[in-house]
Amino acid sequence: MKKLLSLILAVAMLLSVSAAFADGYKVAIMTGTTSQGEEEYYAATSLLEQYPDIVIHDTYPDNFSSEVETTISKLIAFASDPEVKSIIFVQAVQGATAAYTQILQDMGRDDILLIAGVPAEDPADISAAADIVLANDEIGCGYQVADLASQWGCEVLVHYSFARHLSYETIVAKRDAMKATAEGYGIEFVERDCPDPTGDAGMSGAQAAVLEDIPKVMQEYEGKKVCFYCTNCGLQVALQQAIINEPNAYYALPCCPSPYHGFQEAFGLTATYGDIEGAIKNLATYLNEHNAVDRFSTWALPINMSMINGGFQYACAYAEGKTNGKVDVEYLQKCYSEAAGSDIEFTKYVDASGAAYDNYLLIALDPINFADYLK
Repeated sequence: MKKLLSLILAVAMLLSVSAAFADGYKVAIMTGTTSQGEEEYYAATSLLEQYPDIVIHDTYPDNFSSEVETTISKLIAFASDPEVKSIIFVQAVQGATAAYTQILQDMGRDDILLIAGVPAEDPADISAAADIVLANDEIGCGYQVADLASQWGCEVLVHYSFARHLSYETIVAKRDAMKATAEGYGIEFVERDCPDPTGDAGMSGAQAAVLEDIPKVMQEYEGKKVCFYCTNCGLQVALQQAIINEPNAYYALPCCPSPYHGFQEAFGLTATYGDIEGAIKNLATYLNEHNAVDRFSTWALPINMSMINGGFQYACAYAEGKTNGKVDVEYLQKCYSEAAGSDIEFTKYVDASGAAYDNYLLIALDPINFADYLK
């Protein structure tokens, strides 16, 4: 009888703790401004409008590489609220590892679920600090870009980047995969420097440099088909605007593949976030009208946006005691697939040395053919 009473009491205590934990919880979301990533910002503010009693939102600085302490302080401020049970950081720029480590070790907030999407820091560092890391399959994207360039008959593949990005393990691995695959197809691989938008020139200066450089590249390789790729989000608009005006220029994928990544701003289209297929059809029509429908591609799913929406579903489930601890990959995959509107399967990141990171989850989709959306 005593054992039964003890068991009942233990269960009652567990239920009361779970109920207290779920009562009045908050989910904090950190994104960039619209100049850094419009779809992430939209996803977060939309959730804030829908769940004002649950969601807290803030943005990291546009010049985040030189204002790391500001980003860290904002994340620490989230964790200073005892009702915050999850932090979702997309894109997880510099400062994520330091902030998450402080939250866990210095603040003792091991009750907070820490999610990092599109991480800018090395996998070994961010996966040790965050509970869950979400990223598109960078290396797979490298293969895809080169494959598309080959399918299009391109003879040159130009890769734009800058020193800060080329210090990231995953971006370098993507570039190397792109280069090796391109050269295997007999495509000339060209690395070209562009300004860092977080540097002195700022975003506008970096965009202007890319707009000026692409016509020069096309003159240099006159008569050849040239595929372009850039590692920076904010430069996709300039890349898209320049490429559409060059008949032999091709654009395989944005750095964060999505039907919203730069296209609407670049071409003056309405960003219909609630109608993804409609957005793709509008984009396909525009490209077709400009004789470019067979020169552009992307993924059908807005990856960064779905990281926030899927992460939010999972964060709520965690706070309500529905997940098996912080890292319940099966439950997370369910949440992510519901947010994405299609079945998504994660793969785990494996670095060049063969080390696997169980909580560093990759997402990969096939590139689309815009011509399919004209029917």
